[in-house]
Amino acid sequence: MIVRSDGATAAPTRPPAAAAGEEQPAVRTTKDWQLSLHLVEERDTTRVHAVLDAGGAVLHSDASARRNPLDDPAPAVGDEFAVGRALIDLGHQLLRAGTRHATGPAEE
Repeated sequence: MIVRSDGATAAPTRPPAAAAGEEQPAVRTTKDWQLSLHLVEERDTTRVHAVLDAGGAVLHSDASARRNPLDDPAPAVGDEFAVGRALIDLGHQLLRAGTRHATGPAEE
């Protein structure tokens, strides 16, 4: 209920519903998801543990990259491959979760 300045009450009003084919005004929602990456380099191997906090649902991924013994050492390249693999895995997890929520577990 809305209390007017004269003390009377009134029911809140709603904007009129859009007619068929008319576009509804957009409702804006902002969300923050947090991604943490923990990298460990040991000799020729880079391991990464990725954690995505997707608004309460937390996803984890572990990945690694290993240098070919014939290649020159380039730790940044190992970081890029390991993190890339972890992010791809997180992406696949998000797509599976979206499919489950949209269609149910039988459609996966």
